[in-house]
Amino acid sequence: MFGQYEPNPVDAIKAQITTAMLDMAGVLEPVYDAADGMRKSLEARGWSPAQAEQSAGAWLTVTLVTLAGGAR
Repeated sequence: MFGQYEPNPVDAIKAQITTAMLDMAGVLEPVYDAADGMRKSLEARGWSPAQAEQSAGAWLTVTLVTLAGGAR
């Protein structure tokens, strides 16, 4: 009368994506921490907050692109 429950493939894919995103957030935490440290270090060296933020942001962007591309 009742068949076996088969999970919706879309729900399974959503769960996999969610898990992968949470894993990636954890993996990238040291990279974000390094960018924050770089910004604070530059400010401590006398750089303006705006320039320190821009420089750390540029480094972070290049680093994330490199990681996403697999450092080809």
